[in-house]
Amino acid sequence: MAVVDVTHRLGLVVDELVEIDPSELSDPVMAEELLAVRAEMDRLEAVFAGLAHAGHVRGVGSVDGAASTAAWLRHRAGMREGDAKAAIQCGAVCELLPAVDRAWRDGEISTGAVRVIAEARVKGFDDELQGSERAFLTLARAKDMHGLRAAVAHFRNLARRDGKKPRNLDGLHVSQTFGGRTALRGDLSDVDGETVTTALHAYTDPPSLDDPLPSSARMAAALVRICEVALAHLGDESRPTAHVNVVVDWETLTEGRLGRTDGVFTGPINVDDVRRLLCDCSVSRVLTGPRGEVLDVGRSRRTVPPPMRRALVVRDDGCRFPGCNRPSGWCDAHHVVHWSAGGPTVLDNLVLLCDRHHHVVHEPGWLAKFDGEALRVLRPDGTEVM
Repeated sequence: MAVVDVTHRLGLVVDELVEIDPSELSDPVMAEELLAVRAEMDRLEAVFAGLAHAGHVRGVGSVDGAASTAAWLRHRAGMREGDAKAAIQCGAVCELLPAVDRAWRDGEISTGAVRVIAEARVKGFDDELQGSERAFLTLARAKDMHGLRAAVAHFRNLARRDGKKPRNLDGLHVSQTFGGRTALRGDLSDVDGETVTTALHAYTDPPSLDDPLPSSARMAAALVRICEVALAHLGDESRPTAHVNVVVDWETLTEGRLGRTDGVFTGPINVDDVRRLLCDCSVSRVLTGPRGEVLDVGRSRRTVPPPMRRALVVRDDGCRFPGCNRPSGWCDAHHVVHWSAGGPTVLDNLVLLCDRHHHVVHEPGWLAKFDGEALRVLRPDGTEVM
């Protein structure tokens, strides 16, 4: 049966479910329906995770210029990117653990349990993870989430202590919670953990009778204070910008040929990359004679002055590429009509783009249009990225 037919039938069933009025249900029926609907949702989550992982492997979303399948799902499906990444991760671990996959699809274990099991995966330890599948599955079927988390943590700790296998890289995850707050989850080596803990304690206010805050709240305030101090030392121009040396030889001036474009570290670079770098950079002019002698050196100047960049940060508040949510600190100022082609350096001709999407719009065939308010991006085939 075609997948389209199956999803259509599913939609018809959901149409009936959404018409149920909870006020008309008795408490026993309410409890039964809560568990039944949740179980079916978990089964659908299993199907979605399998599709999400397969889409990730195939690069679904790249046709829209998305940085990843998770970013594409966030934009097109309205998902939190962290949830999309978790689905992809669960799909990947289910490919490795078929019994877990089957139990999830049959409604025997919850989505939450599979997410916990997925956290057990450590690079280089897939064989050991497969050997622990039965133990994890037993705890998941018993709905013993506390025991499952403990077993997963124990597995990860044993994996790290095995000197024969590579240890996990340090990791830090920052995500938005359902209530609009920010959640942090990190995993650091003992040395790095000592550094972070020492800094937190140094900035944490001691308890006092006048301060009823728990230690966790005082430590959270310390983390914010550390970040504020770090940002204060960065100044306004926190994002490094490219410096392009444009070396103009005599033949270029007299015959109109394209001059050399050398980066500070890379030497000659591709002309498309040159145009991208020239959007937001410092430009120096060096005029040489026919034998290579330097005739004149112009002063370095910024293509986008600092005050104008600050105005862009206030207006755009991050990357303007459709579907992207990268913050302004990750972005370059992009000239929609390049200044080398006569485009003015004014706000109506500038937008913030993250590094990835700045590359995208400078690829051959891609076109960006900006009317001062909305940015439209057209693919090489003429279709618009939505």
